Amino acid sequence: MRELYLIILMATLFLSQISVKAQTYNHRKLTDETELWFESLSDAAADGQPYYSQFDQYPVRIQDSLTSSYTHKLGVELYVYGVDFYYASGTWFSPEYKERCCKNLISVVKNAWRRNRAIPCFSWHLENPYVPSDFENYMGCRYRYGVNGYPEEHRYVIKEILENKGSICGFGRYGGKDNAVVYKNPAEWFDARCKEIADIIREFKDDEGNVIPIILRLWHECEDDWQWWGKKFVTAEDYKSFFQLTVLKLEQYTDSNNILYAYGPDRYWNSEKEYMLRYPGDDYVDLIGFDDYSIGTGLESLEDTINRAIIVSKIANKHKKVAALFETANSKEETSDIFFCDYLKPLIKTDGVDFGLIQLWSTGRLNTPDEISDRVKFLESDLVKTVNK
Repeated sequence: MRELYLIILMATLFLSQISVKAQTYNHRKLTDETELWFESLSDAAADGQPYYSQFDQYPVRIQDSLTSSYTHKLGVELYVYGVDFYYASGTWFSPEYKERCCKNLISVVKNAWRRNRAIPCFSWHLENPYVPSDFENYMGCRYRYGVNGYPEEHRYVIKEILENKGSICGFGRYGGKDNAVVYKNPAEWFDARCKEIADIIREFKDDEGNVIPIILRLWHECEDDWQWWGKKFVTAEDYKSFFQLTVLKLEQYTDSNNILYAYGPDRYWNSEKEYMLRYPGDDYVDLIGFDDYSIGTGLESLEDTINRAIIVSKIANKHKKVAALFETANSKEETSDIFFCDYLKPLIKTDGVDFGLIQLWSTGRLNTPDEISDRVKFLESDLVKTVNK
């Protein structure tokens, strides 16, 4: 009887270990390489040694090679690197500019995979379809709401997309001239954008023709007000529907099963309930995380970030996802030379913080010898995974 009890106990423990392992959403079969990458991210979170990523490691706007000023300064290559579909899609940029960025992007993704089996972590700062041709070029951010020139009457454009309503849009700028191709409403425009992105993703193939895994972070910082998918411009339920619609369209148009989808609000939440308010559901998400630029502003802010990181890690464990910090940077001058070792390191090492990925954004300072030294010490430790460690 005792032996039977022990067998049952061991089986229960084994099954309980399986139940907490991260898993991808279950309505499709990922490619083997994509599944392996998801498992690697999951293992990194379990081991407390996240993959390190840097946005704009390879600036595809201007180059098609793996040349990197970050690698030159730090001597480190990455397994995960940050890029954006912003420059290679939409109706604002000229066709020539988009085509060049698209070719650069495809070249970088293929070469990074060939060299290190490295994968891109994509963001998508998609422009608002109603941005007028004479819109003030505010930081190049045509996805920002609340600046001069935005069409106030179409502030709820996501509802128009979901309900197939609205007016003609997608005029673009094209060097000051209206786009010759316009769309009857935002739903038609958005469908074309998803097809456009899918066309690019289908080009991400290795030398044998196998698709390369990617991470795609959709509609990030959704609880903020400054993007057209922010909380002032779309209800929580419509946001979830929009996220789901995006995933379903991309799955339909790519038919490649090489995408790991990520959900990532900003830092303006303080509980699991607030964080999950816009969560689109386990069937549409593989990674969950948040953005946080407050880490280097002081010890109190660091403690707040740690609390959020613990919450996200618990949610990831409960929902069998991989937790991540998608955007941060040593952007505060007063702590820019101690940010990595004095702020980011304690965050990663805190019990209960289980990140599989952390990503530094392009605002990170890397100019002074002290800033470089701080980051090199951090990267040369066993805290994070890079090609060199």
